[in-house]
Amino acid sequence: MTGGEWPPLLLRRATEADLAPILALERTSFTHPWTHGQLREALRAEATGGVLILQGPGGGSADLVAYCVLQVVADELNVHTLAVDPAWRRRGIGRWLLEQALAAGARRGAETAFLEVRQSNWAAFELYKSLGFQVVATRRGYYEAPAEDAFVLRKTGLRSAS
Repeated sequence: MTGGEWPPLLLRRATEADLAPILALERTSFTHPWTHGQLREALRAEATGGVLILQGPGGGSADLVAYCVLQVVADELNVHTLAVDPAWRRRGIGRWLLEQALAAGARRGAETAFLEVRQSNWAAFELYKSLGFQVVATRRGYYEAPAEDAFVLRKTGLRSAS
């Protein structure tokens, strides 16, 4: 895959060999990151989703550009976490990866997608809003370090859009 200002990038399912760089990016991106065990479980959940990664031009697991953890249950896609390496941010990579995750969910029968976002994370909130997500609830005290509420966002019509 290529984008306007991107070198060729590879979208693929993550493997156990990708755990260390995913965990490193998770820790860089979030104040309350997923644990090694949580990420390993997500990798093993291929039947319901799994972990998508974008790999840079070097092709090795150290060339991780972005990842997304997703899960489909019945007709709902849950986007659990998505992160882009700081050196690759603000280039549309997060948008593109989320679009791929939404399409993957639709292929698995999802009609609706859900995700949570920190109320202060306006860049992510605006991205999600531009892709058709709408606020449906607030989870009080959802995040720690620092404590903060989360918006619960929903996007409907996944299968009709794919």
